[in-house]
Amino acid sequence: MALEPDEMTIIHLSGRITESGELELKLPAGLPPGEAHVTIEVGESEPWPPEDVADALRVKPRTGAEIVAAGLLGGWADQGIADSTEWVAEQRRRRERSL
Repeated sequence: MALEPDEMTIIHLSGRITESGELELKLPAGLPPGEAHVTIEVGESEPWPPEDVADALRVKPRTGAEIVAAGLLGGWADQGIADSTEWVAEQRRRRERSL
């Protein structure tokens, strides 16, 4: 399945949220690696209490040391981006052309 950089395919999957807060789901074979956006619809049989919703939406900033310790670095490493400034400029040019 080859997608152009600006194409988005929507695939609906069912999954399960575990007691430890992990999302379990099975992806179909053949999906290309890359960015994905996830939307979660939670069943209405057990609505979240308002304080749980507020806690889930609360921004919890991390310090630089916490980010490094969590291994949240190198997000661009597998994207083949050598110059991030040029990459951003190219994304802007593409967006302007598509308007």
